Amino acid sequence: MTAALTMLLKQTHVSLLRHVKSILKRHVQTGENIKTKKYGATVLLPQTKFPMRLSGKKRVDMDNYLLEKCGFSELYSWQRANCNGPDFVLHDGPPYANGDPHMGHAINKILKDITIRSKVIRGQRVHYVPGWDCHGLPIELKALNSMDNTEKNLAPLQIRQQARNFAKNAIVKQREVFSSWGVMADWKETGSYFTNQTSYVTNQLRLFQQLYEKGLIFKDFKPVHWSPSSRTALAEAELEYNNFHKSTCATVRVAVCDLPLALQSFQGRRVFALTWTTTPWTLLANQALAYHSDINYCIAEDAQGNLNIVAEDRLNSLIEKIGPLKKVASMTGNELAGAMYLHPISGNPLPFLHGSHVTTTLGTGLVHTAPAHGSEDFLVALENNIPVISLVDESGRYTSEAGGEFAGLFVLTEGSETVLKHISDNVLHTEIIEHSYPYDWRTKKPIIMRASQQWFIDTAAIKQDALNSLTGVKIYPEVSSQSSRTALLGQVEKRPYWCISRQRVWGTPIPVLYNKDTGDVVTNRVWVERLCSLIEKQGPDCWWQLPIEKLAGHQLLEDLKLDGSQLERGQDILDIWFDSGISWSTVLPEKQADLCLEGIDQLTGWFQSSLLTSVALQGRPPYKALFIHGFAVDEKSHKMSKSIGNVVNPEEVTRGGKDLKKKPAFGVDTLRWWVASHGSQHSQVPVGNNLLSGSADDVQKLRLILRFLLAALHPYTSSSAVEPQYLYLDKFMLDRLYHYDKKVMKFYDEYQYHHVCKTILHFVTNDVSAVFCHLIKYRLYCEALTSPYRAGTVDVIGEILAVLARSIAPILPHLAEEVWLHHPENLSSVPLFHSSHKIPESWKQPQVVKVIDAALRLKAELNKENKVNTWQLAATAIVDSNDYSLLSVLQNEKQSSVSELCDILQVSSLVLVEGKEKGITVETEPTNKSLCQRCRRHPESEPGEPCTRCAKILAVNNGL
Repeated sequence: MTAALTMLLKQTHVSLLRHVKSILKRHVQTGENIKTKKYGATVLLPQTKFPMRLSGKKRVDMDNYLLEKCGFSELYSWQRANCNGPDFVLHDGPPYANGDPHMGHAINKILKDITIRSKVIRGQRVHYVPGWDCHGLPIELKALNSMDNTEKNLAPLQIRQQARNFAKNAIVKQREVFSSWGVMADWKETGSYFTNQTSYVTNQLRLFQQLYEKGLIFKDFKPVHWSPSSRTALAEAELEYNNFHKSTCATVRVAVCDLPLALQSFQGRRVFALTWTTTPWTLLANQALAYHSDINYCIAEDAQGNLNIVAEDRLNSLIEKIGPLKKVASMTGNELAGAMYLHPISGNPLPFLHGSHVTTTLGTGLVHTAPAHGSEDFLVALENNIPVISLVDESGRYTSEAGGEFAGLFVLTEGSETVLKHISDNVLHTEIIEHSYPYDWRTKKPIIMRASQQWFIDTAAIKQDALNSLTGVKIYPEVSSQSSRTALLGQVEKRPYWCISRQRVWGTPIPVLYNKDTGDVVTNRVWVERLCSLIEKQGPDCWWQLPIEKLAGHQLLEDLKLDGSQLERGQDILDIWFDSGISWSTVLPEKQADLCLEGIDQLTGWFQSSLLTSVALQGRPPYKALFIHGFAVDEKSHKMSKSIGNVVNPEEVTRGGKDLKKKPAFGVDTLRWWVASHGSQHSQVPVGNNLLSGSADDVQKLRLILRFLLAALHPYTSSSAVEPQYLYLDKFMLDRLYHYDKKVMKFYDEYQYHHVCKTILHFVTNDVSAVFCHLIKYRLYCEALTSPYRAGTVDVIGEILAVLARSIAPILPHLAEEVWLHHPENLSSVPLFHSSHKIPESWKQPQVVKVIDAALRLKAELNKENKVNTWQLAATAIVDSNDYSLLSVLQNEKQSSVSELCDILQVSSLVLVEGKEKGITVETEPTNKSLCQRCRRHPESEPGEPCTRCAKILAVNNGL
């Protein structure tokens, strides 16, 4: 913005809403007054049928009408046929087909739509295929929970049918709502992708086989996140952390039965090792005590004369818990090598082992190690070749191998209590701590770590390639790109392995058979192709329907020299993150997207699973850029919760609630403006009545100025076409329009939609309304219809409307299309998005800007001293030589009342004087002339008579 314009706006700034209302009100009143006089019919007042305001049911009805009238549903197909490539490819990470649309959906889908619409409005073709994640536990549980308890014990095929129906119904609802938000896509079923459709499933099976053949998929007995409430393994992304979980923690002693050389002097004394655990139930599966070689340990004597091994750094905190301890000797961790202790329950001798994960931050510096129940414990077992013993079943209860006293107990409650009671003599201290603990994201119940036979992807083999590939991926928004990149790199780097098997039935089966006698895995490429052929003919349910002989096929049985009775099908399905993680291979034409746009939670989910599968299979990431948006919270930054009562329903935002006074219908554009204004820059996206009302006000401001521009284009009949001529203010506006368009489109390209909103409002309020529309009223209303200068002004108004409508269209497509329907030149009602508009370089006129900048500086100086209507003043301006040479272009006579400079300053007359000193001096005095009864602006000497310019116009038009 020029310095002069900035100065002027600081002094004379009027809000757009008040300004437009005052223009309309004043000139309607003026027109009514004029109509009672002989000049009324000669004034060209703005006219349009475009409504000033739409609210309530009218707003909803208009949204529905525009969807149909302006071809919203056909726009995606239209641009595929009519826009130029290369395609901009936006890949849709599939939402779960398991519920009604919520504000998170609104943020995600609308941001995506703004992105692709900003391309199409400039003539670029886009590729965007909406998808749905249709498999897995979330949908299966919703389907089962919708049934009576008597119906829930179903066979696999019955469960699959229930889940399939549930997903299908959820998709219908979500599709309908996404479409109503104006999201541009081919919303027919054939235009979307679903992770349960046959072609998607067969592609997934083939990719599984490729990874298996590469040695990147394997089966193993490892500890995984296990949900007892869902009876299945879970991925990290399927966990949510309860920061207020309470655990019973215990400091436990175990008897040392074989002292290391460093402690041989204490032979014959009672020596214990102290350990601390937050999961006492895992003590049954204890297989080692872990120390760290670099930690300093000590022998401390208690009040009973027992000797206890602890880390020196933890001695004081232990004294506070269990009483006096006197240090009698020190040693390094290395000196504990070779020591043995007795299992706290069975009494079996077990080793002390080095563990790189051991610290002295908490506990005793000696870590109870149960390889079946912790990933770090498991690594210690692997390094030292010790057994991994699991004594917990799928429901989180001790198995019979745990012993009669424990068998059947739920480990997280009575299991822990019974263990502590059993070893009570060696429990030195217990405490309840409140801490962050992983919960199953669907059942909202705590999980455990549990070793079981699962299928894994060897992330270690592809991790470095994945990390390297991310260096070429751009991350938006810029303000948080570095922290987002660091977070994604950190998530990938620390991931030890990826468990891709789930113990459910609603999903894609892992394509393997097992030899019943040996347990060996049976699979190969030829057989997987046979399985895909069966699925293509009979559907994915055939895995559960067909007898094993039919699934295996004659060729496989012959090659194995087995009959069907010796084989069994696998019972696991693939992780839904693997389901969605291979979508790039099915949906994207070149197997790579220009952009993936999802919420911040996908740093641990889809962004990762897509990256790992793509790097493993094609050696590159599946995306060139990522846009990471936040999640919806209320205006106090609280997470939305039904129990709190702060959930905002997007359907109530657009269509209103039952009581429209309490929950008004803001309309789709208000929802979209809120998303654009708040959803593209923060990890938390606030929403509430105040913010929505503010968004509605912004949209209304735009509506009013667009209405004024439309009205100004009213096509009064003329006997002949008029060649437009442009005054300096017109050319100045075209220059402002040129730079506005460049700025807005740059923000669109950088996905800074909040800056787009700010730029639009600033331009409309200041450049369009407060300057141009305010200063061209005489030409627009009172010049002759055949005036080339009026034609020039109207032409510029048309350009403003065209550029402004196209700049708001990606965010506010309903408003933009409604405006275009009312455009007087759009006689065939062509949708805005079907039109094109080019901005010529000739609009850039820096010299014109210097001239108008000088005029606006002068106007700012004039307004400093005058609070009255400046049209009632005669002014004298003394300016320096530089400004004089610029301003003389606008007034080539020393004194004038009809120059362009007079119109810009809005004074009765102006004397322009070249001064010798730097700066501007303005002197004013009241004019002694009366106002013209026609234009209401330029004073003349004869009261009641038109001014000279109006008289000429009336003469040319024979008094009309």
